[in-house]
Amino acid sequence: MKVSIIIPVYNVGPYIKRCLESVVNQFYSDIECILVDDCGKDNSIEMARLFIEKYNGPVEFVIAHHQQNKGLSAARNTGITISRGEYVFFLDSDDAITPDCIETLVALATKYPTANFVQGNTAQEENCVLNYCFSSEVPVFVDNKHLLYQVMFTKANISSWNRLVNRSFLISNSLLFQEGIVHEDECWAYFLAKYAKAAAFTNKATYYYFQNSNSIMTLCTKSMMSKRLYSCYVISDIIIDDLLKTCDSISYQRIQLAHTIINILELLSHFSIYYWLQFWKYIVFKAIYLRKKITLYRFLFLLAILPPMCFLIKWKAWYWRLNQYIVSRV
Repeated sequence: MKVSIIIPVYNVGPYIKRCLESVVNQFYSDIECILVDDCGKDNSIEMARLFIEKYNGPVEFVIAHHQQNKGLSAARNTGITISRGEYVFFLDSDDAITPDCIETLVALATKYPTANFVQGNTAQEENCVLNYCFSSEVPVFVDNKHLLYQVMFTKANISSWNRLVNRSFLISNSLLFQEGIVHEDECWAYFLAKYAKAAAFTNKATYYYFQNSNSIMTLCTKSMMSKRLYSCYVISDIIIDDLLKTCDSISYQRIQLAHTIINILELLSHFSIYYWLQFWKYIVFKAIYLRKKITLYRFLFLLAILPPMCFLIKWKAWYWRLNQYIVSRV
């Protein structure tokens, strides 16, 4: 069973060697490793090329080049398009995987052939449980739709990395990443959960997540904050459009939408009142647009994200109550 590991490469000079070493040190050997050069400004891809030239082993390396920087989503899409494996695995170039990562996930996929994807746990840092670790023990195999949503959105994490996904399943459901945005994993995971009929999980750590001060999630420049805000609006629109088309939507789909809107609220604290006014205009318009689908808890959620309550979003106790008593029931 061939596995295609897809690694977007963009300005990761200090980390790329560590990432590639974790790939060539895999116990599993039938691996195709696709590096997608997204036109970074450092020598990341040159470092990767030198590493590959010195490597002599079973892993097949492929380097794909973009003509210009297109972003993480486009890089992953390029990797999916040219991949030849039965399964694909997304690995960020500033992270690494455990030596038995692919072997463990392939064994799980073999044991549960109806699973559309299998997912491993994230290695914890010393004396620290990462947010990306499973919040509690997860079931090994899930083929119940409601339970699958519950595990994906409340116990596991929604990141695309550390998942072994059936390539045919991706292609047949057009499960590519939305290009031109950040937070693309949130949108992708929404549709992954929608189309998946079964999945398998292991509590065993298979992925090393490392904090990178220049990553999308940690970079707090004005331009990045603007892009994150824009992206959340795009994701919100995509989910709303999908929910309107779906007559049998599951509560966890609506909860995912609510969390995206809360993300917008948190980002707005970095912007002027003009952006708040634009947000309220957006929310009121969507509420009118969705008026036939309003319930008590959705109305309460609407009140909670309008002034004055919305200004409490940074207060952790309010954030917890909002999620516990309102969002979980929208």
